[in-house]
Amino acid sequence: MIGLFTPTEAGGVGAFAVALLCFIRREINWQGVVKSVIETLRASCMVLVLILGSIIFGHFIAVTKIPMAAADWIAALPLDRHLILVSIALVYLVGGSFIDDLAFLVLATPILYPVVLKLGFDLVWFGIFLQLVIMIGVIIPPVAINVFIVKNIAKVPLNVVYAGTLPFLIGLALCAFLILLFPQITLFLPTVLGM
Repeated sequence: MIGLFTPTEAGGVGAFAVALLCFIRREINWQGVVKSVIETLRASCMVLVLILGSIIFGHFIAVTKIPMAAADWIAALPLDRHLILVSIALVYLVGGSFIDDLAFLVLATPILYPVVLKLGFDLVWFGIFLQLVIMIGVIIPPVAINVFIVKNIAKVPLNVVYAGTLPFLIGLALCAFLILLFPQITLFLPTVLGM
């Protein structure tokens, strides 16, 4: 925010600082660096393939005009716009519990974005709300991708991991509920910064 570097550059500076710290403390060797680079390439390739697929999918649904038709249909429903938003959140919650969070975000957002726009919700607020809902989705059953990742890293039973995620799940649900009731919470800082 003070102009030292952009968020993208901050990621690079942070990665460099961590690498430097690891070398100074002798916690990583060249084999660890090579392994880290290979894992990073795998993750980056996966994300790029997801983005490529979403671009192709986005062009397809734009040509078919599905999002616009869905937006008109949903906006015309005789329901309060907040009830429609809760149903959209449920779609993201269920989808996030079955599919990776980034993959589902990339898949569903082009379809539901025009709906949210037509209902008149602030898009910065909606983005933050979606992130909270998706993060709840990746730690609830049936799939709970993040829970299985923690289980494999920590080498502890699944019930221990679920017990540990419960406070975070409650906190995320409370935050999502609060910003649904009081959108000004998320819009205060962008408004102050003139965004």
